[in-house]
Amino acid sequence: MSALAVVGTSPAVAADEQNWLPPGSSTEILRNPPLELIRSDTIRDEKWLYGRLLFRSPSLLGEKAVRIGLSCNSCHSNGHVNTDFFINGLSDRPGRVDVTHRFWQAGFDDAISNPIDIPSLRGSRDTAPYGTVNIFPTLHAFTRHVIVTEFAGPAPDSEKLESLVTYLSSLDNKELDNDQSVVKAGADMSYLSLLRSPLEKRDSAKLRELTDLIRSDFGRRADMTNARIEATRRTVKGLKEITEKAALKEYPAAITIYQKLMSDQ
Repeated sequence: MSALAVVGTSPAVAADEQNWLPPGSSTEILRNPPLELIRSDTIRDEKWLYGRLLFRSPSLLGEKAVRIGLSCNSCHSNGHVNTDFFINGLSDRPGRVDVTHRFWQAGFDDAISNPIDIPSLRGSRDTAPYGTVNIFPTLHAFTRHVIVTEFAGPAPDSEKLESLVTYLSSLDNKELDNDQSVVKAGADMSYLSLLRSPLEKRDSAKLRELTDLIRSDFGRRADMTNARIEATRRTVKGLKEITEKAALKEYPAAITIYQKLMSDQ
């Protein structure tokens, strides 16, 4: 994203390149979010679910994104467009942002104030080639470029990249009236099933990564009922206990806690 030189923006309110967003900025959708349209042929397996979780995680895009709470979903709400997205100094109006500014990565700065419309990702599977500033032949190459070059995030390993592309490829570009084959994925979707494999394999590093991602996802959810808040607290507590037991190599106990969490869903 680029452009701290938008007309009328003073240095005092320009985006802090080291830390926080300037006053008047909003990276969350303020009105009803768009539907998350999923292709009818989508297999919602663990790879797809992991990709959906990464899409909503600021950690995918690196330290700066974590500090300002920015994820892929911030710009592309439910895979579509966040028309409320605005960063003072990087946007000239809501729904637009400069992606080639030093705020994101000095080496990718084009020294021009040129905000662009945030594009929808619906139908990404069928819209090659990809990109606006640079053009890429595959969704894999473009996705990696966005993470590493545009946002200075850590290079995703093959599992992360493949899972993220699997999710992106599942986004549909049409909503059919009364057609149940076009499914809306719920905002309260559980990611707990992702923990089964690392628990069975006794992979403590993967387990910690996933529990951290899931706990962070809970922290980003809003407008929950009191009952849902209490259930979330129990789940977060259980996730903490699972990682603690795994760290002590007490995997049978960790699996028991996991099974209890799954039965409560």
